[in-house]
Amino acid sequence: MYDNTNDDHEDTAREGACQPPAGGAASGAGTGSTPVSGDADETAGQEPVKGASSEQDTSIPALVETPAAPRKLTSTAQTRGLLMLMLSRVRIATAAQLASVITREGTGVGYMRRGLRDLRALGFVDYGRHSREMVWHLTTLGQRTVAEGGDVAMRPHAATGERAIAAGLAPHGLAVTDVIVKWGGSLIDWEVEVDHTIDKVRRVVSDAVLYRPSRGAEVEFLEMDRFTMSVSRLAMKLRAYEAYSQATYFEGERGTIGSTKSLWRQRYPDSRLFPVVRVVLGGREDVDALDRRTAALEQRIRGIRLRVDVAALPRLMETPSNKWAWQPIGLTDEQAQAHARRAA
Repeated sequence: MYDNTNDDHEDTAREGACQPPAGGAASGAGTGSTPVSGDADETAGQEPVKGASSEQDTSIPALVETPAAPRKLTSTAQTRGLLMLMLSRVRIATAAQLASVITREGTGVGYMRRGLRDLRALGFVDYGRHSREMVWHLTTLGQRTVAEGGDVAMRPHAATGERAIAAGLAPHGLAVTDVIVKWGGSLIDWEVEVDHTIDKVRRVVSDAVLYRPSRGAEVEFLEMDRFTMSVSRLAMKLRAYEAYSQATYFEGERGTIGSTKSLWRQRYPDSRLFPVVRVVLGGREDVDALDRRTAALEQRIRGIRLRVDVAALPRLMETPSNKWAWQPIGLTDEQAQAHARRAA
């Protein structure tokens, strides 16, 4: 934990400090003539070049310009490692979001920014802008470095978040990060944008998956809604989860009896029940409007064979996570258990 309340102001000029000075010793090796002290002629004894003019200096070969060394780092290796791990889990985040987890009571935002600038100078992270705010993400090199560290498993070809920020899609990812950070517990337990393939044409991509046992399952699914899609579209995604929960595959050699098994159990074999889908409704500060959206969504998915819990983002942000209140709009735990017994 760090308690550094230096709120270092972020701006383009300050970020430019990440780059090594153009006139530094490392970069100036071959960029101009260097005066030689003393009166000795350093060309003495060397053979003149045929055809060279008397004013042409042919005694010293041109030097190959080498990359400049990064500036002096101003953060600890522990802080940089924590920042890398966090960004590998949430994909994109602001310095304030990162500080709320790494430092005491969210202080030390300035120190987080210094750590991020150090990582950027090393090529491990970069940032894009959402409005006037810097949104940080790992680079491809950063992802590879985290994977080599062995603390977390990185999916092959996972997106860095750079294109999402550039395309103006940062608000959705930042809202997911808000929920993950506020949820509490180890961030290592989270993974964002998890693809669940149902068949050759259908799949459902979870905004995030929490790998922490809960209510008869080894994971929980998180869906973030920012009022950008219709209730019908949101209901369709929940129906896709239902389809995933009902999908089966055949296990056995060709020509044998074999057996039919649930597809989702292949991925989550230690779960007794299909995981709960947590839907967080945001995009509005008006909780009454979010409550009306909850009621409309419940009507749309009536009869769904799935546990679905809903909460409004403004309420979650102002309440400790151990006191969060979720409204069930699908099966209850008891109904899910009875359904699992009938399907067995």
